[in-house]
Amino acid sequence: MIDLTKEQYATFKAICKKEGILYESEAEYEKAARDVYSFIELSFDIAMEQRSWERRLEKEPKGFWIEGDGRICFVCHMSAHNRIWFDEWGLKCESCQAAFEKKAFPGYILKDRNNEKHVTDSQLNWKFGIPYPTIKKLVRNNMLKARVIPNGPMIFLRKENPELTDIIIKQY
Repeated sequence: MIDLTKEQYATFKAICKKEGILYESEAEYEKAARDVYSFIELSFDIAMEQRSWERRLEKEPKGFWIEGDGRICFVCHMSAHNRIWFDEWGLKCESCQAAFEKKAFPGYILKDRNNEKHVTDSQLNWKFGIPYPTIKKLVRNNMLKARVIPNGPMIFLRKENPELTDIIIKQY
């Protein structure tokens, strides 16, 4: 638990007052203040770690392995427990990095955070409620073209699947 100085706590309360944020008790103010300062501290630590990776990338431009520590792969969105690859495209688990090296999918999907250019099978499942067996059937029947990553997701590039939106609407 983070210990706040009187000045930090006073600053937090002043900001709350200015923004019209009211808590019912001092205990709630204290908890909220600790939570906000903890979040700021965590965000700073993450930013510093990211910056150290970027500096290391200047010396190792092809990328490098780092401890997984539960970090999330930008492709399959699975937690990497052992190690994870970091390069100009971001973080990739071992399976997705191997597929990337074999050119199973284009690098741009790693920067496509809003899924404007691609979608995965897991996203079709949890965002649109399409069951995995239905997704596999659509692929088998050539209604969808998938980029398959061994031990990973199926990736559907929107440019290869122009009917994707229609299929989603039709299915659900």
